[in-house]
Amino acid sequence: MTPQCRDAVNKAAGRTLSSAEIKNIDDRLSDAMRQQARRRGQEWAGLTREQRVLEGAKQAMADMKAAAERKAQNAFRQVEKTAELEDALDSIVRQAGVQKKGKLIPRSRALVRHMEQTDAYIKGIKDDYLRRLMDLVEATADTKDASLGRRMMMFLFDADNPAMSRDLVTEIIDNASGKTGNELARRGARAWLDTIETMRTRFNDAGGDVGKLRYGYVPQPHDMGRIQAAGAVEWTNKVIPLLDRTRYVREDGAIMSDAELREAIGPVWATLSTDGLNELMPGEFRGPGVLANAGSAHRTLHFRDADAYMSYMAEFGNGSVYDAIVQHVSGLARHIGLVERYGPSPELQMRTQFDVAAKEDGFARHVVPGVTGPQNLPTTFANSPQAYWNVLAGYAGVQARPNLAQIAQDIRNIQTAGKLAGAVISSITDLGTYFVTTGYNKLPYWEAIRNIGRQFDKETRDFLDMHGAIAESMASDLNRWAGDHIRNNLTGRLANSTMKLSLMNAWTDGLRRAFQMTMMGGLARLSKTKWGDLTEWDRSHLQRKGLTEADWEVVTRAQLTRFRDSDFLTPDAIYATGDAAAPQVVAKVLGLIRDESEYAVMNPDLATRVVQTWGGTQRGTGKGELARSVMQFKSFPIAMISRHWRRMMEGNRDLDGAPAISNRLAYGMALGVSLTALGAIAFQTKQVLQGKDPADMTSPRFWMRALAQGGGLGIVGDLFLVDPTESFGDSAANAIKNIGGPTVGSAADLVIKLGIENAWQGAAGKDTHAAAEGLQIARSHLPYINLWYARAAIDRMGMHALQENLSPGYLSRMKQRARRDWGQGFWWAPGDPLPERAPDLSTAGGQ
Repeated sequence: MTPQCRDAVNKAAGRTLSSAEIKNIDDRLSDAMRQQARRRGQEWAGLTREQRVLEGAKQAMADMKAAAERKAQNAFRQVEKTAELEDALDSIVRQAGVQKKGKLIPRSRALVRHMEQTDAYIKGIKDDYLRRLMDLVEATADTKDASLGRRMMMFLFDADNPAMSRDLVTEIIDNASGKTGNELARRGARAWLDTIETMRTRFNDAGGDVGKLRYGYVPQPHDMGRIQAAGAVEWTNKVIPLLDRTRYVREDGAIMSDAELREAIGPVWATLSTDGLNELMPGEFRGPGVLANAGSAHRTLHFRDADAYMSYMAEFGNGSVYDAIVQHVSGLARHIGLVERYGPSPELQMRTQFDVAAKEDGFARHVVPGVTGPQNLPTTFANSPQAYWNVLAGYAGVQARPNLAQIAQDIRNIQTAGKLAGAVISSITDLGTYFVTTGYNKLPYWEAIRNIGRQFDKETRDFLDMHGAIAESMASDLNRWAGDHIRNNLTGRLANSTMKLSLMNAWTDGLRRAFQMTMMGGLARLSKTKWGDLTEWDRSHLQRKGLTEADWEVVTRAQLTRFRDSDFLTPDAIYATGDAAAPQVVAKVLGLIRDESEYAVMNPDLATRVVQTWGGTQRGTGKGELARSVMQFKSFPIAMISRHWRRMMEGNRDLDGAPAISNRLAYGMALGVSLTALGAIAFQTKQVLQGKDPADMTSPRFWMRALAQGGGLGIVGDLFLVDPTESFGDSAANAIKNIGGPTVGSAADLVIKLGIENAWQGAAGKDTHAAAEGLQIARSHLPYINLWYARAAIDRMGMHALQENLSPGYLSRMKQRARRDWGQGFWWAPGDPLPERAPDLSTAGGQ
């Protein structure tokens, strides 16, 4: 800014402005002039400098006025949301008082429960918008013009069809103009553009500030590790040739030179390589607003066309086009959910709430120097409200050191690929929680059974997709057994493809969506009853999920969706009411349906994710990665406690209209008996699939195994039901695995079983079996070869022969051990190419 301009600005302000204020005004003016230059093109270039400055000043003033108005509006919204939150917390406390016969819960626990409701609300928002992208899903899955090899890659690893991806990105950038001539790509692009614009508008209506680009926006999931590894200079050199230079202009409308462009995008590298941490002041809270601003760095990169975008993604991106889109919807759904629930400044809201909770609950708020946020708050499920917030707001997922995070994730992916190839057999126990949850929600058992069969019908699956019952595998949600997101890199693809080939994805998606369908039907019937006429149980159940009387009034006006002679409460049915609150009600209803389906077919809830991350510790830190490794595969037993054990203890058994299963004893018996029985079936199925006859079921030891296999005891069963009659190496290694996780367990296998045990055997003059055991350990970390339906054949086709060769007598010892431990024989003997007989089922009765 020239001295003359500075004087004029000071005069207009009526005081001498600081250098920082002058720079802020100068930056706003420059930015406004560049915006006008991009918008007006040649017309702008034809203006004199004075005219451009005047026009830019008008635009800057308008922008500043709009920002001031938005700030004032957001201040009002924040006050409004604080009042709403107070009412919601009071309702939660009162509701808990009903459950606990007058005993109130601490405010901190009410705050945690509200965050759990918000977690379901965010999932509801995500499902509501993902359901609108079915045309895009169809486009990304299209195999037209793809080679046989590419089609196999698409099936196994969810890889892109390059031709379709290019057409899809082209259509998105060109606002679905039909430029490519590919109608499927155009429809997919149109679905994306409409959906993301609706989400952008909704976020801004709640207090956000995301502008609209003139061209269609394609998400840019950047790989922090690769960007860091490239360095600022190399990254900039590779990015500049890919950019649309017409988007980068000077104040006079001229295209920036290479040097000017380097300077303009230089800060982008620092932001992307640190996920925005470079923009934070030490000790500053990093709220969702800051996260949203960090996303503006992505919107600073304007690629010239689809080929340029895909070239960049191949070198510096993370995942496929579909992955990018799902991640973007997930992130924006989180931001929408947080601002709609906690106001435009969610972090400020929660800091205030933590202080109030600490004061009301009688805990001092201690602030540790260098650590943001309150400490020593009352804990819920062994973690503080701050820990829940760390996970809910996404802080725990931000990578402090991308390379460390990636190495640790790769190790966990290898564990998943090697050890979960037979998890679908263990998942037979899902039927127990499925029917217990069906009864708890007062849903018809026959309908719940019938809807399982309906999942084989494409028309039914399409109906569910359209109405928000999104498959876990489609939504890229947490893997229920691994307890983590499995990233789409090499090891992640191997892990995901193993889960797909094991039929785990099909089982989980089919069973969970069958329950969601049953729940949608049950809510449709319930929606015909006014709030005041609902039973105490039904009102209590809805309130626990965050629905209010006002929400239910919208639901009762829904035009129910008819499908195959049955009515269903769907998002479209609620939107058809035309109520202004319909989007929020849809999010709550879909959140309720999703959450209950994750009771029916267990999935980690917010409490489980907090425990798994040891209180929301950050990715890419030593403690954070150790936590995730130790807690891997513990999501199911922890969720059993946080979901079913807690539900059993909090049962509203005395409320009018409560189902019989809401009684603590009835709930515990139903869960325990069904899971133990199904655990027995799962254990016996595993024996038969290994070529063995069924184990003796008359032994108490068998039912201890069944109890552990069923999972009803949660992590307690995993920790204490380790069979001490196994060899020292096996029992010690298994105990360490249960406590320290599979990665630590693998190390224990190497040190204890392979090392110490064999060393002592060798010292005692006994035969060692290090080579064969080493092969077994290696095998347990390889994908595909442990698939439950192929393992016995793979063993007999070569694995057993190799183990026998490495350790003579290995197969005979295997037979002796089966006979000693369970009195079992083999219907398909180890080493035999073909089975000699059918399984002897009489051995199950001890004969």
